Amino acid sequence: MDTAIEQYDIAIVGAGAVGGTLACALAQAGFSVALIEKTAVSAEQQPAFDERHLGFSRSTKVALDGLGLWQAMSSQAVAVSRIHVSSKGRFGSVMMNAEDEGLESLGYVLPAREIGRVLHETIAQQGNIQVIAPARLLSAVTTRKTAIIELEHQGEQMEIHAGLLVGADGAESQVRELFHIGTSRWEYDQSAVIANLDTDSVESGLAYERFIDDGAIALLPRSEAGYAAVCSVANDVADRLMEMDDRSFAAYMRENLGSRLAAIAEVGKRFRFPLALVRSTEVVREHLVLVGNAAHYIHPVAAQGFNLSMRDVTALAEVLIKARARGHLPGELSVLQEYNNWRKQDERIMVVFTDGLIRLFDNPLLPVVFLRQKGLMALRHFPRVRNLFTRAVTGRLGKQAALMRGVQLSSNRQS
Repeated sequence: MDTAIEQYDIAIVGAGAVGGTLACALAQAGFSVALIEKTAVSAEQQPAFDERHLGFSRSTKVALDGLGLWQAMSSQAVAVSRIHVSSKGRFGSVMMNAEDEGLESLGYVLPAREIGRVLHETIAQQGNIQVIAPARLLSAVTTRKTAIIELEHQGEQMEIHAGLLVGADGAESQVRELFHIGTSRWEYDQSAVIANLDTDSVESGLAYERFIDDGAIALLPRSEAGYAAVCSVANDVADRLMEMDDRSFAAYMRENLGSRLAAIAEVGKRFRFPLALVRSTEVVREHLVLVGNAAHYIHPVAAQGFNLSMRDVTALAEVLIKARARGHLPGELSVLQEYNNWRKQDERIMVVFTDGLIRLFDNPLLPVVFLRQKGLMALRHFPRVRNLFTRAVTGRLGKQAALMRGVQLSSNRQS
């Protein structure tokens, strides 16, 4: 029996937050989309939509609003209006304030599971998105005219032809591997230990970034009842944190955050993720593009990973929509190079920003300690320095896609 062949404008591998949002953006613009995922597509089953909370910038919220996704998510979102940045055992701290920047918020915190729920409900309503899941990716190649993807789905083999193949399948991207695209990798010898904390009280809208001897701890307000904690620490410390009972873990958090953290009533399940800086050596080829963590996986300090990926999504959608208006096909190399040239600068800025913070605050040498204290003091006392830092955190550096600026693309909605 011959393998069934299906034709789409765009095939996206990976139905997490990045791939799912991109599918919505492209479908609303009239592209036919195949959304391919190795696990069953539901917020309960997919690993990308676990118990974690995602911190994202105001610009990301604006883009989600423009795609019609934000309203359904907003009831579960917590606005962050202030971020307190400090270094344990050192003088100097700074409070980043949305009001000082003329903004209603610096960002938002939202359960990953809620993002998944809204995305899946929206995708199910889109007539030109075909979800193929669970599916096993067997092979992927490109020809002069198209990308060809072979899958196993529901016990049957199928073949998809698409003008563009998008790898949105994470830091260990199978798409990247199938095309033998290499990576540059820097191991931080750190892991992120993540847990939800229920506390006696939460100061409304206030998040913390606390640099400690072994790394950094971020506290993101997830509700009136607690925080999402992200401990980016040395691997041996992560080992201990995962082995601790809840009481000992709570004591560790109190020791490093002091009076900033109210009494912890309950510690949620802990998760651990290895940390590294991973950058793909290629992002585009004819009929192929990598986005999100498949293209660049950065340290979670300052919570910029998801925001960087969302800027990929909105930029790629804009480039493809405008290229189509000029009579170009989505997989043409000139079109994808336009996207790549746009995104290079933003990626470099975020790599330097996040990697620089970790190297600066993780270095015990006295000259470096002196420099970081001077840096915190500069953030505190010089508005221009603070404004630059805040613009980086809120995703307002470099060229922004129209959706990130609250501008609807002319062909963003189906007629």
